Amino acid sequence: MASESSTHKTKLEKKTCLSFLSSFTRSQIVYPTQGISHYYPSCHMMDYIVHAMNSTLCDNFDFKRANPNYHPYILRLYCGVLFWIQCLRAGNDVNDLTDVQHRFLNRFLDNHPLETLAVPGPLLGLFKTLCSSQPEFPHNHNGKVYPRIPAQPGPARRDAFMRDLLESHFLPNVPGIFALLEDLTAFLPNTSRLSKERQAHSRYPKYPDQSLNEAFADCYSNFNFQVTSAADNLEKISSFLHMKHSMAWFNQVKGVADDVAASFEGSGTLADCSPHGLVANQVMVVLSTPEHLPESPNCIADKRATYEFGYQLKSTVRNLPPLAEALAAFSQTYIRMFPNHPFFGTFGSKTLDHGPFWKIRPIGSSLTDNSSYLTIPSIVKQAFKGPAT
Repeated sequence: MASESSTHKTKLEKKTCLSFLSSFTRSQIVYPTQGISHYYPSCHMMDYIVHAMNSTLCDNFDFKRANPNYHPYILRLYCGVLFWIQCLRAGNDVNDLTDVQHRFLNRFLDNHPLETLAVPGPLLGLFKTLCSSQPEFPHNHNGKVYPRIPAQPGPARRDAFMRDLLESHFLPNVPGIFALLEDLTAFLPNTSRLSKERQAHSRYPKYPDQSLNEAFADCYSNFNFQVTSAADNLEKISSFLHMKHSMAWFNQVKGVADDVAASFEGSGTLADCSPHGLVANQVMVVLSTPEHLPESPNCIADKRATYEFGYQLKSTVRNLPPLAEALAAFSQTYIRMFPNHPFFGTFGSKTLDHGPFWKIRPIGSSLTDNSSYLTIPSIVKQAFKGPAT
């Protein structure tokens, strides 16, 4: 126990020190509020998972018989629209939408509330990563991290196919999916034209047998899709998603998605996917250089142009929850392409001008994993429980 004299001495020294410093106590460090940081999201893993889902559904006779409006292109269309909507929700959370984007998002959600937008189980975790998140340190000073989408998503004319913008190749090409649907119905029942045109705008060319295509052609008019023109201006998000004049057609597409979601374990709705939350988007998935590089395709669905999903995780975050790392690796919505990709090698590589979060150092890394993605088709099959009765 300290003596009474030593305690008195300590108090005296403290008082003396404070008296010397009294003129300086008004000086306090004020940390500047950092701006938000963004990255450009990738839908390529979503395409891979949707392809695995479509393969599973097309192999199930009972599902196809119970759901005549189902077609792989319809599921791809639905998921593509939801990808854009969820990115808009994340952008809205950080107040970084344009007026046009903000008005469209409100209009869409007025017509299609979150709880009516089914998300099949295999995709629920992926959609949860499309959000804004708060960096861990300093908690109150760093702006949020979020996925940014182009303010001008499409070209001035539909027949230009897509904007000459690197990021466009990593976002769902909704006009391209509509072109697939139009080609499908135009070519039927002419069975001789099933090659490149029918596979355009798709990274995965394996789609259903002719009987399913013909059955779907009989149901196509149920969707009341808008008539398209080569001169359509797709620069605004409403036109790009084919909802400028009407959103009614999406109700029928939602019906197909409801049937699909009911057939998979762990399904939910977009209401389960908060626009702010998971820090998985603070983890960059650096794709591994494959043994055989992609080749120049003859058509967009050319399998020679696809790449593998081997990866290494990188992040500056020190206390990542294990779930966040697993979700980042599974979803791959924030990626850096391997540098020697013949077309997209710079995607995700120039991040220093995308906000202050990306300037934090040091960067931690995981081991390389070149095989886990191969389990996704079997995981999807295991999650399939058959058509709802």
